[in-house]
Amino acid sequence: MQVIETLFTAAALVLLGALGWAVFAYFSPYRECRWCHVFAAVRLRCRRCKGTKLTRRLGAKQVHRVTLSLRQAWEERP
Repeated sequence: MQVIETLFTAAALVLLGALGWAVFAYFSPYRECRWCHVFAAVRLRCRRCKGTKLTRRLGAKQVHRVTLSLRQAWEERP
């Protein structure tokens, strides 16, 4: 019985962590580009951020797509 409770606790912690990451990626989708310093040394425009010094976080695009589709589905309901 204790093994099942431990598994449920671990699964709940993983789901809580994933939810926290999704909320963080939704409210803060951009991060500083870590490749700019490499290209700045040779005076080239960074190919990843195109000179804006910002790149998207891992999964931020998917989080925004999901929220937009959920919002659209909510508005289209009868």
